[in-house]
Amino acid sequence: MKRYEIGPQGRPEQDRLLYTMEKKKRLSLSLKINILIIISILMVFAGLVGISYFFYSQKINNFYFDQVSRAVYAAKENLYSGIVRYLWDQINTDEYRKVRAEAIASDDEDMIRNWMRSRPSFSHFYTMQVIDPEEDPEPDEFSAAQGLADNLYTDYERLLQSLTNCMNSFDISAAYLQYDENGVTYNLADPEEDLFYVGSVEEPIDAFSDYDGTEYLPPIIYHSGFGWLCTALMPLDETLEGKPAGYVGVDTDMNHVVTEQRKFLVNSSIYILVLTGVVILFSMIMMNRIIVNPLEDLAEASAAFVNNDEELTKDNVIQLPIRSNDEIGDLYHQFRDMQTRIIDYTGHLSTIIAERERVNTELQMAESIQRSMLQSSFPAFPDHPEFDLHASMIPAKRVGGDFYDFYLMDDSHLALLIADVSDKGVPAALFMMSAMNLIHYRAQQGGTPSEILMAVNAYICRNNSSKMFVTVWMGILDLDTGVMTCANAGHEYPFIRSAGGKFRLLRDKHGLVIGGMPATRYTDYDLDLKPGDAVFVYTDGVTEACSAEGKFFGMDRLAETLDRSADGTPGDILRSVKADVDAFVDSAKQFDDLTMLCIEYKGRGC
Repeated sequence: MKRYEIGPQGRPEQDRLLYTMEKKKRLSLSLKINILIIISILMVFAGLVGISYFFYSQKINNFYFDQVSRAVYAAKENLYSGIVRYLWDQINTDEYRKVRAEAIASDDEDMIRNWMRSRPSFSHFYTMQVIDPEEDPEPDEFSAAQGLADNLYTDYERLLQSLTNCMNSFDISAAYLQYDENGVTYNLADPEEDLFYVGSVEEPIDAFSDYDGTEYLPPIIYHSGFGWLCTALMPLDETLEGKPAGYVGVDTDMNHVVTEQRKFLVNSSIYILVLTGVVILFSMIMMNRIIVNPLEDLAEASAAFVNNDEELTKDNVIQLPIRSNDEIGDLYHQFRDMQTRIIDYTGHLSTIIAERERVNTELQMAESIQRSMLQSSFPAFPDHPEFDLHASMIPAKRVGGDFYDFYLMDDSHLALLIADVSDKGVPAALFMMSAMNLIHYRAQQGGTPSEILMAVNAYICRNNSSKMFVTVWMGILDLDTGVMTCANAGHEYPFIRSAGGKFRLLRDKHGLVIGGMPATRYTDYDLDLKPGDAVFVYTDGVTEACSAEGKFFGMDRLAETLDRSADGTPGDILRSVKADVDAFVDSAKQFDDLTMLCIEYKGRGC
């Protein structure tokens, strides 16, 4: 943990310097709140404009849809299907097509107009179908029928007038008559077009590719060469042949609809923007008066308290005319309480610091003592080439509860020991030193590992008021024969490596931990080591090293690491395991000591 020197006002000096530097380039609370108000209200403004525009657009669209729908119905009611069908029958002839082609070639509409005037009107044609002068020679009736004798052009103008009236009544862009024959659409009448239009073939439009002129087509919106339109189509009444005389279509220009929508958007935006400006100004004034100004006064008074170089007393506590019955008032009274507590706390601060320094000094001494008890200089026995030995212990705290030990019992026997106390910190360190010394003392009296551990266990159980225990693996290596006699008191399984091979886990015979039960018995077992064989022992701090994701290093990763470094020296093997554990845990805090020991037997005379 990073530590700071505490200044006279009870504030970390480094943090105080950083605060002073940042204060020069900071944004004031007033500015931040005003920016927040502006952004919030502008977001509301944008939301109101967007919502109102959406609903208004829907309303406009529905209005024009309804307008087009009513217009096409009205046009259909005002058009006489008999005249429309008569017009189609007249122009759907080779004679008319020839006249129209000659008129287009000479760019002369009068040729079509004169031809249409030469043709009888629908009323005259119908009358002639009803009255036969030879069978009914009464002149008055025949004259009356002839009085109806207009011409086809007169009928055509009447159709145009009906379509024009529809356009004016419903304020639509276009109204026209068409006829569908064998999938081809022919134009009949359109007030916006010239006479060349009559009988022309309509350009195919994808939106109407499936329309056959026999049923009502509700308003649809589409793009074509004629623009962006909303169109509805209505078939006229059927004739005697049982087929509609044609159909009427009405269009409205969607650009006109969009213009209406944009006009609404501009007007509503201006209105809401003015209202928003007034709300923002009022909010900023009230926010400064209610929040910002009292906080600035509180900050200035607090800064004066902090920067007071004189001895702090109860007279230094801030006094401000803040009577707000809200969070600002609560903050003011909390500041007063905090300053009172600071004044009380500074009176005890020197004692606390002195006590902390004393504890820190004692921990340093304990750490130094523990480090001095563990052999850390390698090779440990340079005069004995029969083996290569390396060990390490990294405590999770300043001092730890793990330990290792090795020593020559005589010229031919090497004792090896690794242990893990059930606790951490100073209590575990004291228990560890006691257990380490007891095992060392008992080993000097002779005996096998199981006998040594039984004697130490019996002693610790008689005097174990702390209820702590320790796991121990112990081995005694005969340097002449390579036979290592071992015993395990609840410790981790060792790894064994044959010369030139890989490490394998040895599931040896376990006994109960030292300090558990006074009558516990332990069992010896032998390892017949050949030159080049190695033994690796460790504490659970290795396999239970934890990553930031909460995963353990585990036995499998340990086995993989040992396999990769199996050809190395004991020192290389320990360093490889330590590096892999460090990489695995990364920056995660560890809660257990990390202790390892590795010995390679080389044999006599090597």
